[in-house]
Amino acid sequence: MSICTSQKELVAYLQDEGRVVQYPILIDRYMAGTELEVDVVTDGAQHFIPGIFEHVERAGIHSGDSIAVTPPFSLRTETKELTNIYAKRIANHLGFVGLFNIQFVDVDGQLYVIEINPRASRTVPIFAKITGVDLVDRAVQLLMGESWQSVFGDANGQLEDMDFYSVKAPVFSNEKLAGRSFVRSRNEING
Repeated sequence: MSICTSQKELVAYLQDEGRVVQYPILIDRYMAGTELEVDVVTDGAQHFIPGIFEHVERAGIHSGDSIAVTPPFSLRTETKELTNIYAKRIANHLGFVGLFNIQFVDVDGQLYVIEINPRASRTVPIFAKITGVDLVDRAVQLLMGESWQSVFGDANGQLEDMDFYSVKAPVFSNEKLAGRSFVRSRNEING
């Protein structure tokens, strides 16, 4: 993958003799901004969002490889409110019941949906731990026909930000790669 900012860069990338390019190629619009994600439990009419995770790295890093923080550390209040509004509109429009994840990118105050995954995400267990709300169990209750009132009571919308930060960081199992050493001594590095 490469990020090209002009047609000239794209042509140079494709014509680079040291690179093997497989066709057809996929060209997407890259939006430099802040990536964030929410998990949503819904009955198709009402919704519950335990919080927002803001990615530390630039947009485009796979969510499984990214470091993310909740509550968000740089988002404007308006952007936080928009995530709630968009999540509600999406849940209502789709008539979805259960648990889904939405990934957004905030570009200069404009919020775009990157993708919607109709499943639990990597952040669900973290939100469950820090909020005390078992999101999976409650989503299953809704899927089994329980009423919103019996599962969530009067809760509807997005929880208030916690008064502490939680961080999701990737863990890579390099020891599974036989014969490879990823840890170098200070002497090896300094040569």
